[in-house]
Amino acid sequence: MSAAGKAGYSLVEVLVAISIFSLSAPSLAVGVTLAVRANQISEHFTQATTFAQDKLEELRSQEGFRSSGSDTPRSGFTREWIVTRDSPETGVARLEVAVSWTYYESYSITLATVVNE
Repeated sequence: MSAAGKAGYSLVEVLVAISIFSLSAPSLAVGVTLAVRANQISEHFTQATTFAQDKLEELRSQEGFRSSGSDTPRSGFTREWIVTRDSPETGVARLEVAVSWTYYESYSITLATVVNE
């Protein structure tokens, strides 16, 4: 037989390759989807932590009267802060900042510190 007759793949080899690919492709797609979702959740946690830290630093730097409140630092995120005076002891204020958001389900992160008044 000539070299031209031996080149290429047989039909059985092509069918086996297609079968293997068709069985592994859905698993790969699910894996990529989960990786993208985990990356988005991670990004949202990072943004929420930054929003909470920013507000906590702003509250810490304020002199005198600090008040509780809430705002929306970015679309999809809600930030709420609570100032508790004389807690855990007299002359000390507890500052607590909570950031919440929804991405397929609800998430939130809370940071707290105490400052002298």
